Amino acid sequence: MQLGWVDFSKADREKVLDVMNLLQEQGAVDEIGIGLIRDAFANYFFPGTSTVQTRAKYFFIVPYILQEAISGKYGNQVNSILQKIDAEEKNCGLLLYQKSLDEGINPIGVGIIGARVLPQNWVARKPSNIYWNGIRTYHIFEQENMTIPDMVRLSVLMRAQAKPDKLGNRRDDAEEGEKDDIDAGRNESIHFFDLPEMIDMDWRNHLDIALTETEASFLRTKIERSVTDTLLAYILRNNIDLAKYDRFEQLYADLKDVVPAEMADIMKLACDFNRLVYAARVRYNMILSRGLNEAALSEWEQIESNIAWYTSVDLESVLAFLGRPDFRLRRFLLNLQAALRSHDIEKADEIIVSREIELKTRARAKLCHSEDYNPNNWVGGRYLDYRFDDAKQIVSDIYDGEEVAHVSD
Repeated sequence: MQLGWVDFSKADREKVLDVMNLLQEQGAVDEIGIGLIRDAFANYFFPGTSTVQTRAKYFFIVPYILQEAISGKYGNQVNSILQKIDAEEKNCGLLLYQKSLDEGINPIGVGIIGARVLPQNWVARKPSNIYWNGIRTYHIFEQENMTIPDMVRLSVLMRAQAKPDKLGNRRDDAEEGEKDDIDAGRNESIHFFDLPEMIDMDWRNHLDIALTETEASFLRTKIERSVTDTLLAYILRNNIDLAKYDRFEQLYADLKDVVPAEMADIMKLACDFNRLVYAARVRYNMILSRGLNEAALSEWEQIESNIAWYTSVDLESVLAFLGRPDFRLRRFLLNLQAALRSHDIEKADEIIVSREIELKTRARAKLCHSEDYNPNNWVGGRYLDYRFDDAKQIVSDIYDGEEVAHVSD
């Protein structure tokens, strides 16, 4: 099936791409509409992360390029500056791509954005789009809620208003209105980025997907200070090795007695919710495959014999944590939980089918057209990980950058 759309702005286009990327991510397909809760937990534990992020280095590549853009290096026309930003992001992708090939490493496995289409083509969703929320969340970019086009437009205006001899110099004897005009043109009056000082300004010639010692230390500090009460910051402050954990539940089991009590409670709530969602996803695949999916059959046998444990989540607390009313989601979860607890599997299946129809319409609901799908294929993801794998990569990159420096010492 081919999908097309008409967009009327760059923001509209990026919203569509966000949705399409979510649908393409492994395990992220949300057939039963629990994404709001999944993302609420993920944002609490690992803010600034995204399932389409690859490596921590892009938290620096993107600001390095944008810093050049606002300095005037790319000219003074907003549209041409934005095009140049895109071109420079691709150029960095090409440099990383070629470097990995020269080293005999698969660029896709390394996490280079665009590796599947480079060198001829480039991605629809750019690194600046993928990492912008994290760059703002960690206060690497210091103007809250500003978009990249807004930043470019403001920087152009600032340069246009600033006389070379007045840039960065406010005259104390000026009239108040004139002082305001001068301030509007001062780069110092609005501080865009907080970045480590680049020892080598020709950073492209030394570009590597791994963090430098300075970058690793800087990113650790920014995360610990900007999202200080989160699980991500706790992990970094305590140098917890995430490599030994395959799933979020394993991390909870190890940390539940040492993290702050509120965090432990929310981690438990997320794990409890995960089990109910997994039971629903197994039933979803049982329905879709008409009972022929062997993996779903095997999993359901185990779930059914422990149904009280799988449905033990306090849904009222989950919905309260979400912090926003969604009455259809509430009805679906409470009714599903009740049906499973009473072992009324036929009713539970009806609830799941109705939920997908409610979300997609009958014409688009997979469960209404099960004959179109291979019964051996699993659809809709398995266990939620709340971006744990994405956080693992960021933490690993930070540790590796610091470890290289330690070894070299």
